Amino acid sequence: MNVAIRRGTWWLAAAVALSPGAAIAVPVRVGTLPGGMQVALVERAGGYGIDVTGRGRVIVAARERPVRVEIFRSERDIATVDLAYAQVAREGTGVMARVSLVEGGATLQIEDRYRVAAGVLHIARAVRVEGNAPGRGFTSGWMLAAPAARFANAAFFAPGMLYNGPGRNNAAGAAGGAAFAAGRVAMRDDAMPAPLLGIRLADGRSLALLASAPKGDTIEEDTRANAASVLIDERFRFGALGAAEERGGIAFGYWLPGSIAAPALANGPARRRYAPLRSGVRHDYALALRAARADAMPDFMRATWRWAYATLAPRPATIDLPVVRRVVTDQLASRAMTVDGRTGVPWIHQATNGQLWHRPDDTRAALGFVGKNLEVASLLLIEADRDATPRGAKLRRTALAIIETFVTGLSMAPPSGEAIDLATGRPTVSFPPSTWRGNADAGSRIFVRALSEDLRKLTEAYLREKAHGRDHPAWLRWATDFADWLLPQQRADGSFPRAWEQSSHAVVEPSSSASYAPVPMLAVLAQAHGDAGARFRTAALRAAEYVWRTQGRDAVFAGAVLDFPDVIDKEAGMLSLEAFLAAYDLTGDRAWVARAAVAADFTETWMYVWDVPMAVDAIDAELHWKRDVPTTGVNVVVIGGRGLVDQYLDWSTASYARLWQLTGDPHYRDVARILLRSTKAMLALPGRQYDLVAPGWQQENFDLSLRRGYGGHRAWLPWVSVHHLWSIAGLDTLDPKARRELTGPHGND
Repeated sequence: MNVAIRRGTWWLAAAVALSPGAAIAVPVRVGTLPGGMQVALVERAGGYGIDVTGRGRVIVAARERPVRVEIFRSERDIATVDLAYAQVAREGTGVMARVSLVEGGATLQIEDRYRVAAGVLHIARAVRVEGNAPGRGFTSGWMLAAPAARFANAAFFAPGMLYNGPGRNNAAGAAGGAAFAAGRVAMRDDAMPAPLLGIRLADGRSLALLASAPKGDTIEEDTRANAASVLIDERFRFGALGAAEERGGIAFGYWLPGSIAAPALANGPARRRYAPLRSGVRHDYALALRAARADAMPDFMRATWRWAYATLAPRPATIDLPVVRRVVTDQLASRAMTVDGRTGVPWIHQATNGQLWHRPDDTRAALGFVGKNLEVASLLLIEADRDATPRGAKLRRTALAIIETFVTGLSMAPPSGEAIDLATGRPTVSFPPSTWRGNADAGSRIFVRALSEDLRKLTEAYLREKAHGRDHPAWLRWATDFADWLLPQQRADGSFPRAWEQSSHAVVEPSSSASYAPVPMLAVLAQAHGDAGARFRTAALRAAEYVWRTQGRDAVFAGAVLDFPDVIDKEAGMLSLEAFLAAYDLTGDRAWVARAAVAADFTETWMYVWDVPMAVDAIDAELHWKRDVPTTGVNVVVIGGRGLVDQYLDWSTASYARLWQLTGDPHYRDVARILLRSTKAMLALPGRQYDLVAPGWQQENFDLSLRRGYGGHRAWLPWVSVHHLWSIAGLDTLDPKARRELTGPHGND
């Protein structure tokens, strides 16, 4: 193999007696972690390893050879070498550990500096290459192991990736179901909201590893390589986190560059990335290890995430919210189309030229999820009440026309559709069967989520209008028709089916995972009907209790995304947060506030709290996400490891702000600030239109990892503008002092 460990040669001149800065020939204590756990570098045969021990010298984590190097010589010759430290020396309040490795004509010099601060172990790694081994590359990693642990009895948390496990998402990925079943997962850090991997052991102890100062640099060729590939480049500064079952337990760690492969899987991805073994190449990265004890998985995820959040310290962007509110409202209103007296906002446009998508169904105007036509109308009515000019009057006419189109164009018992084709007037559905993943065995479907979301917004608009002396009884009757059709579908356990056949009572998706969706709608209908709304109140609380029992107690929420059945996703957390807050409004019981906090804690872990740079050699004109635009605030779409992100979570700004008010926890205020401000980084505004058609436009999604800087398409969907607007308009429900604290000295007016 021509790999040799050089021990005690490169640093030999520095090795003297047991004085500061000298080599140490006995175990050396690094520091104390919470609970009295001791971190020490321990000499065994062949060099120094690391031990984390609890009371009675019980090993919590250990690794005889904590330095892992992968050497690439060819696609058929890839070697993994685990190294113990050759020398350890005390240095100030910390400890320095060193080892070197020879490969061909090159020598890797690896130096780790250990220290404990504020109950956390910090590792600062420096890698230097001397000499050359042409055509060869390397990664360097830091590894630790939890003795006797197995994937089957451990719970994993990696933001946007693993929640207990991978769920039903991305089965073939390097962190997907098959990889997890094989006991080997790996994740590029640029695909993660925070570069963090946590493991909760069967006895309740937990270990969490964070890349505490991530850089994320890559090159354009990395983003263009969709297929399995090998690249060697010294500009790579992204890493990877992973875990694998080994004979001694679960080994986990971080390595850079973030080479990802799943060799245990027949069709697993292999995107191998290396630094060159060339003189002068340097790598530096920082890690932090947190060890703690948590009684339950939700507590572990919350504490671990908040630690990562505090370490990475994301800051909200500065943005002119009144300008955002005006230009996005006008952009949204401009998308309303009227055909033969039918008005709605078609579900997809090209963000670069403003045209429809030129596909057979591009005149479909949909409810809920990504279409949100009734929420469009509600927001236009809110803005119309703020604007006494002809602009406001026009916004009102557009909003009323949209509502009239749906109230008269769709029947609700049973639902004839959740969308209308504006060109034909035909009721249709949000997604044709050909677009469903895993659902092509049935016909057109009506989803409980899509109708519940927009009928909630219609009922809220009804109550606002009535408070201003404008009564629309037809709106309430129409929403009530759906709710009265839905209630007999509620099961004895409080749950609802996920989807029905169009214009039928036939259930085609019996899964109850989306039972949170109708709760807020039922709650606001109970309010609208007063004493006559008791049936809606009862049904809402039964459904909310079901969601808490089946998803909330484990703090893992699933089932919201229509075209990904029953996968773990942030939108399930968002909607559960809404359901629990609605249950609190119905009862005044503070237990629902605590439950809402659990949903909020899960949901925010999908939000990036660090900035991923675009490729160093990318051409800005070609990028969808432009260079030097921060990525803090974007959120992972669904579990999968691709790094696909959007800004859907900014819709929850007002809910996090409300949770801050209800709990007094300033962390929720800080999250609300990021969702309010940072999610609008790629929104076209006057003076920064990017390459979009006009101010107020934004592309729907982007990729920050395997296709970094490029989205799956260049489309705008109505939800994009709806969410930007509701993140601002939703704050109008807060008291003025709280609103100013979130938006700045001038509020959002």
